[in-house]
Amino acid sequence: MLKNFTTLLFCCIGYLSFSQQASSSKIFLISSNSAFPISYNQISAIDLHAGKAADNIYDPKKRYSFRTNGFRSYYAMQKNVFTDVIPSATAEDTLRTPMGGAVASMAFDAKNNRLYYVPQYLSELRYMDLNQAEPSFTYLESQSLNLLHNPYDVANQISRMTIGADGFGYAITNDGEHLIKFSTDATPIIQDLGVLVDKPTNSVFIRSSCTSWGGDIVADANNNLYLITQFNHVFKISLPSKVSEYVGAISGLPGNFNTNGAAVDENGDLILSCGSSLDKGLPAFYKITNWTSLQATAIPGDNAKGLGNISDMASSNLLFQKAAVPAPIVTKTEEAAKKQLPVFTIYPNPVSHGKFTIKTTNIIDKGEYTMVLVDQTGRGVMQAKMQLGLKSNTNSFTFPSQEAKGVYMVLIMDVFNRTIYSQQLIVE
Repeated sequence: MLKNFTTLLFCCIGYLSFSQQASSSKIFLISSNSAFPISYNQISAIDLHAGKAADNIYDPKKRYSFRTNGFRSYYAMQKNVFTDVIPSATAEDTLRTPMGGAVASMAFDAKNNRLYYVPQYLSELRYMDLNQAEPSFTYLESQSLNLLHNPYDVANQISRMTIGADGFGYAITNDGEHLIKFSTDATPIIQDLGVLVDKPTNSVFIRSSCTSWGGDIVADANNNLYLITQFNHVFKISLPSKVSEYVGAISGLPGNFNTNGAAVDENGDLILSCGSSLDKGLPAFYKITNWTSLQATAIPGDNAKGLGNISDMASSNLLFQKAAVPAPIVTKTEEAAKKQLPVFTIYPNPVSHGKFTIKTTNIIDKGEYTMVLVDQTGRGVMQAKMQLGLKSNTNSFTFPSQEAKGVYMVLIMDVFNRTIYSQQLIVE
């Protein structure tokens, strides 16, 4: 059965194969080439304590052959060779490359051994499958978040991402107006949980462009998120309330150090990287050694040798993970998180008599939604309103008789025209 995303597999010359379970000591990086300091499209992995250079996982300058399921192709595939650097490329060509031009947000899903990310200029969740012996990228095209008004809408770019203690992925736009949650098993469900809320006692505000844009997020062992902003401020974000408590400003960093990446090492400690360390002559990595004072110290060594500026980091570890966390608390958090997810069921599928039904349960935001049916070219063939609420809802539809049989995509859009769910529909 066809799936509602595109998977691209690339055979890399000299590609390094990773085992199914990546070591907890590994930290994954998105970095740039030194010649193009803001083109963040290279993926590497390092072990900070091993004191050696980074391992290359995906090099955008190398040449790759390809296989595809045929659902969508693009310019780089026309010559049976792929490279992330396309001569005379159009904007659309660049967006369809694996990194989409540049990436500033990444999360490592240790359970499935995947690196999730969102291209900086495209609101589309993608992942790299590290279980494969060759580079493998999946684009969740039909589930685009539709956040960007244009590719350079910096406020709505996703620049912070992590996997929480509950196993769900979380991402935040620069302006803090969108906290995104996504599942990582089977067909991902993507939710926009809405705006981050400042705790009344905050002296620094989480949505301020002067203090709180950019940076990265990590998760702790109790399913809170910690945001470290570009300007080195730290916020603790409670879930599911989204209430954000200002923790303080990091001390001990050079005056020209701006945090772009954050990850947690195997000891449960926070590691930071600067997005412009090359031209500033700064150490590549710092570590928080004292949470009372938020004191940071440089990590010695030449771990980032050969890499450009680092835009984001990810690891399999949780902040404070060595602290004692009662098992019932984690279990309840996981159960509560699962109950928060909406459930969508479309039947019958395949459609054989021209009618299909969409059943929904656990829709948190009650109101009007829109069902849009599109063909494989992206053309809309049908649109209808749906009133959804907290309880179960059933809506039935008749497939347009003038349309041909084949594969279509059902999109459910909220009032802000964001896709909250999508699934392929086969019409026989």
